[in-house]
Amino acid sequence: MKKNLLTACMLVCMATMNAQNEPFLLDLSDNDITYNENNVWDGIYGNDSFEADGYIFSHTAPYGPGYYEGFLPSRNTDNANHYDAAGWTANQWGCMAQGGVDMSSEDLFRADAIIGKPFMINYFSAYSLTPDNYGTSYITMSNNSTFVPQGIYVCNSPWGYYGTTEGDGFARPLTNEGDYYKITFNGVNIKQGTTHSIDFYLAEYLREDRNNDGIINSDDNYTNDHWAWCDLREMGDVDVIYITMDSSDQGEFGMNTSTIVCLDGLSCYIRGSVNDTPDNNNNIFAANGMIYTSFDKEQTITLYNTAGMAISTYRVAAGTHIIDAHNIASGIYFVQHSYGVAKIIL
Repeated sequence: MKKNLLTACMLVCMATMNAQNEPFLLDLSDNDITYNENNVWDGIYGNDSFEADGYIFSHTAPYGPGYYEGFLPSRNTDNANHYDAAGWTANQWGCMAQGGVDMSSEDLFRADAIIGKPFMINYFSAYSLTPDNYGTSYITMSNNSTFVPQGIYVCNSPWGYYGTTEGDGFARPLTNEGDYYKITFNGVNIKQGTTHSIDFYLAEYLREDRNNDGIINSDDNYTNDHWAWCDLREMGDVDVIYITMDSSDQGEFGMNTSTIVCLDGLSCYIRGSVNDTPDNNNNIFAANGMIYTSFDKEQTITLYNTAGMAISTYRVAAGTHIIDAHNIASGIYFVQHSYGVAKIIL
């Protein structure tokens, strides 16, 4: 009877698993989006978040028409220099690559673009905070699942690119030793109370030997003008990704450099690691090579692979415990316990 129960539970879990093996890939060309005369999302001055490909992207217009914060789709192909801050206000919708990522590109650092293909713009405001303190620019899954980011493509907006190279009437060119301009992706795991942050430099000046010639000089200066991949796998399991930006060009009210950046091709897996038992006091989940258990009574748990073979058995006492599973190969497993079967991913 116990074996039949395990087999049935495994079949249900594996059916769910098959639907989760493919990553959630952000490709706005597959979404039904209405654009305005600037070729940006016509909901730009509303307060609705934007949903696409299983993700929810924060978006607000807290001060009425003419101002927005957060994410919005664009298919604007402009990558010209509009010279000063006044000109940029009316021309902030483009991307240096002139379109979204060609998902068939083989070069992750310099991926091809498809001119006119939609991409995501993000405007980060350091002055506005949401009630959950993730700021103006954050991403969650539309089904509220914990997820595992793989990476995202990043490209400078024209405002950011020309502001750092030539100045924009407000921001200065970044030509001093140690100058930088960056976006930071912050992955939050609410249950564990952790945040893992990953920087992507949109511009760097005399910071490192980028061309590996043994000398740090102007040949190593870098300002991003194409789609480049930012690897997010170190984040592990997260519930939220929120974005911040920073620059070495600072003024009385914070950074002078534009806080607009272009994004595309976000790729994440759903982490099906939390056991859906009727009693929330009895569950199992896995993260970063560890198995976390919480039971109201002592019991034995057995770890099976997807072929139904027992891999390990553990005796755990009542309460919360952590099992080091780094010696077990990465993959999908099923954990049998007295309350049922849980799927975990190590």
